[in-house]
Amino acid sequence: MRNLLICFFLFVTGNSMIYGQQKDSDLTERINNLLLDSRFQETIDLIDTESTSQTTSVILENKKAEALTRLGKLGDAEKILTNIQTKLKTQPNDFLKAITQTNIGFLQLNLGRNDLAEESLQNAIMGFEKSGNPGSAEAAQALANLGLVYMSLGKYAQAQEQLHMALSLRQAGLKNAHELIAATYNDLGLVYSQTDKDKVLDYFDLNAIGNLQLAQSRFDEALHTYQNALQANVQDFNDNDLKANPALRNYYHGTRLLHSLLFKAQALESRYLGKSLKFTDLKEALTVLDKCDSLIDQLRQHSSNESDKLLLGIIANEVYSDGVRMAHEAGLNAFKKKPYFKKAFYFAEKSKSAALLESISDSNAKSFAGIPDDLLEEEKNLKTAITLTAQKLAQKPSPEEEKSLRETSFNLNRSYKAFIQKLEHQFPEYFNLKFNSASPSIEQLQAMLNDKTALLSYFIDDKNNHLYIFQIRKKNYAIFHRVLSTEFDKYITGLRNGLYFNEMSTFKQSAYELARVLVPGIPSGIKELVILPTGRLGIIPFEALLTRNPEKITNYKYMPYLINRFSLRYEFSAGLILQKSKDPKILTSPSIFLCAPVTFAEKDNLGELPGTEAEVSEISKLFTEKNLRSAAFIHAQADEKLVKAGSLKNYDLLHFATHGVVDESNPELSRIFLRSDSKAEDGNLFAGEIYNLELNASLVTLSACQTGLGKIFKGEGVIGLSRALVYAGAKNIMVSFWSVADKSTSILMKDFYQNLLENTQPDYSHNLRQAKLNLLKTEQYSAPFYWAPFVLIGF
Repeated sequence: MRNLLICFFLFVTGNSMIYGQQKDSDLTERINNLLLDSRFQETIDLIDTESTSQTTSVILENKKAEALTRLGKLGDAEKILTNIQTKLKTQPNDFLKAITQTNIGFLQLNLGRNDLAEESLQNAIMGFEKSGNPGSAEAAQALANLGLVYMSLGKYAQAQEQLHMALSLRQAGLKNAHELIAATYNDLGLVYSQTDKDKVLDYFDLNAIGNLQLAQSRFDEALHTYQNALQANVQDFNDNDLKANPALRNYYHGTRLLHSLLFKAQALESRYLGKSLKFTDLKEALTVLDKCDSLIDQLRQHSSNESDKLLLGIIANEVYSDGVRMAHEAGLNAFKKKPYFKKAFYFAEKSKSAALLESISDSNAKSFAGIPDDLLEEEKNLKTAITLTAQKLAQKPSPEEEKSLRETSFNLNRSYKAFIQKLEHQFPEYFNLKFNSASPSIEQLQAMLNDKTALLSYFIDDKNNHLYIFQIRKKNYAIFHRVLSTEFDKYITGLRNGLYFNEMSTFKQSAYELARVLVPGIPSGIKELVILPTGRLGIIPFEALLTRNPEKITNYKYMPYLINRFSLRYEFSAGLILQKSKDPKILTSPSIFLCAPVTFAEKDNLGELPGTEAEVSEISKLFTEKNLRSAAFIHAQADEKLVKAGSLKNYDLLHFATHGVVDESNPELSRIFLRSDSKAEDGNLFAGEIYNLELNASLVTLSACQTGLGKIFKGEGVIGLSRALVYAGAKNIMVSFWSVADKSTSILMKDFYQNLLENTQPDYSHNLRQAKLNLLKTEQYSAPFYWAPFVLIGF
């Protein structure tokens, strides 16, 4: 079964090694045609009957090895390639070495050694570059094979990148109707089908058979089928005992292995619920999910592409959903409950912002490992160029531009990968720190909380419509479980619409019903809540939830808002809280950078924001009156070049009073609007560019429109400007969920900073709460439309 699957994926690739001396060109063409027609034995017979020059002999031996590999005679192919390598030691030729490395990689791919195949094919590509043949048909073959390796590893974005480059080379050197061009399109189609979440499990393998058996409640048969799937995917695993699970090495397809393990865990849970009621089944299911968790970490570590990590997050989210549910169920039924309830929290937090947390760990590792400034600058330049290329690709360029951009992207990403490998080799401490971001324990979080703070972490199991609320206090930990009604999503939409359109009846009903579900019993001594939302909960302001039935209240000022009782702040994940705690920032004499373009370029079609000029001027005055450093840039001074020049890292507080937009289809096109007086910049500070800023800010405020929104990714949460700022180095950020009048915003912001400066120990959540309550007390701006959209993210 394993060889059949490999042959299916590799059959479409073909080969076009058109080289050799002129006198052998006819022979080469005949051999190539035989290979393309899958007439492999005839290829071998023809090569064996021909005598050629020494160089051509090496080439034809490579073709013979390829034909043997395609016939499944892997041992014979390996012997030939070993002999070729011996010959090339005395006949140095970078081009021939690269061709041989290509076939070695192809053989290793068929042997299921994806790690070795990747290394060999990377060496082949470097060999073609060294020999002066980076655009050759042979180089295209190496790229195509590497694309298949990445597809087998589940690294679909990287697979697309390699195959697009192979396609570009083949289109440049072959006729449009050539079989190899069609084969590359076919391979790309296979890769793109895997990135569709509805198709990612649509494999014709043992997993599908097991799923059918499980659907028919044939639990034992399904479990044995999944066990067979594990054996088929892992080279040295042959154990039929259902309690046995493979070591996470020597597997052929990492993503499929993850699915087999996940399905096995689900089958054990189903057998527990539908047949056995044996606690050992549930316990064993959790053991398998632990194995899934380790595999997810491993796959993340070996993926350098952000898109692949986000796609893995979708699959991982199902693993962690099952983990939360099963651990909670085990806790309810176990004699010793605490370990299982803690395990439920562990799985819930592993599902949140994993790619972001890994990126921040990587950034921190670079600073702690003592990497020189010139290398960090080199990395910054590479990342900036990659970001710009991705940004242009997202803007739907013409076919000619897209082709050029994809080639540029390919070369930049290869350079970046080589750069990171060099860092890991030269600075081993960087490598060790990079993957050392453990998920925090309950005890670690409790040690960071005071007696007046409660942390509420939310997790939604979408498949079963279950909500889990983890409440952590200084000396207490509890889980609240809710079954979500079919009205839940309607209330989320109703809350946002009711707030935005000032539709009181819709707001009251939605805010009260959501509070009944989302706000568990909280002791009277608690004064601050730290909210760790999940999925769609990440785009609602909890401050505006209503803690009592507001049916008879007709004035916004007197509603029982959650903010009346608590200060609130938000964070992406508990892991991020732990990361930030390692580098606490204490403000003594805070400095502030303020920026307000006020008017905008005609091309952006944006309205003026006259209130922002007064907002920035008044905030600046608050600081200068206390002899604190303040730099305010208004109108044309609010220039994109200034923001990207590197001086922002010298300020504790950053404040941008401007328009912003979030692109939920293409998060990399989310941006805030500035000014520009040069052709080098367009005045749009994109999310990708924010990622590459170097910040050292305790707080960044985006006093702009909808800057807290973004695309919701399973396993990551909201991907938008907030995430970009956190990665860039902001400890706390203040963003908005919808567009607000600039006059009321100006009042709230000035009040916030005034509160901040009046306290020797700044408390951003408390300062923001006071500013909101002050606005709420006014007649003109008491509606939550004016004060609720601004939220604080950070701990």
